[in-house]
Amino acid sequence: MSTYQFTPDGRRIIPKLEFYITNVCNLTCQGCNRFNDMHFRGWQKWDDYADIIAEWGKKITVDHTVIMGGEPLLNPTICDWLVGLRKIGMYGPQIMSNGTYIDRVPGLYETLRETHSWIGVSLHHLNDADEIYQRIRNFYPAASRVIEVEGSENTRSGSIRSFCDQNNIWVEVWNQTNFVKNAVRYNTAGRATLHNNTPESAFVTCAFAHNKNYHFIRGKLYRCGPVGLFPDLDDQFDLDLSPEDKQLIRAYQPLSIDEYDHKNQEFFDHIDDMIPQCKFCSNDDTKHPLEFRPKKSRINLD
Repeated sequence: MSTYQFTPDGRRIIPKLEFYITNVCNLTCQGCNRFNDMHFRGWQKWDDYADIIAEWGKKITVDHTVIMGGEPLLNPTICDWLVGLRKIGMYGPQIMSNGTYIDRVPGLYETLRETHSWIGVSLHHLNDADEIYQRIRNFYPAASRVIEVEGSENTRSGSIRSFCDQNNIWVEVWNQTNFVKNAVRYNTAGRATLHNNTPESAFVTCAFAHNKNYHFIRGKLYRCGPVGLFPDLDDQFDLDLSPEDKQLIRAYQPLSIDEYDHKNQEFFDHIDDMIPQCKFCSNDDTKHPLEFRPKKSRINLD
């Protein structure tokens, strides 16, 4: 059972919430736990969910707000997401990016300054480090006085390199060159499917469970990313699953704002519990170096 505190005005305080705003990514990192190494399509415009998220802002507040994907900087409304979340009281959102588009988003620097936001970059291939660092330098305006610090013992968050200027615009870079196995595997016929473990064995090794990586997808709250993405994954790739398992991946019920008042207590009481859909994830938490794969030549936002 999870225990949550409340603000004086009665809003539930969630320590960390990841706003997942796109399936689209330009990289193909083997083992991506949100399946963005596949040609996964779909993104969420801020305007399509602004009213729903405003209602959520009356019910919850978040200590650490993360905007992620996919590659969130590929979402054409990324700046709208930053401004919108800040307006409903989610202070200082963090964008979790691969860094390859950090210098290509018009108005991003100004929006970070306006919303007191910052960027965390996951460096997935060490060979890309020099390119990513230069893109970060290019992201800052020419007049910025950028301080660049290297080494986890010197940076503010244990990153391998930290950038900041006189306007307190931070970019932190972490080494994320090792992944564990994700939920997708391929059978002997070459078709994408999911694991079929006991839920117990997958749950005890699950980083989503250990780190309490709750996800907000299309206006609804999920206990983790995979369970929220399985239906889309099946719709787009026709996973090789039994009829019973296809039904199971759609059986999980996230918390919607319409149901909040009468279901929120039960939902949060069990948000950290094992669920039947845990069986679809790997029970192997051994990390492996990412296999280098080329960037996607074509990116679909549809």
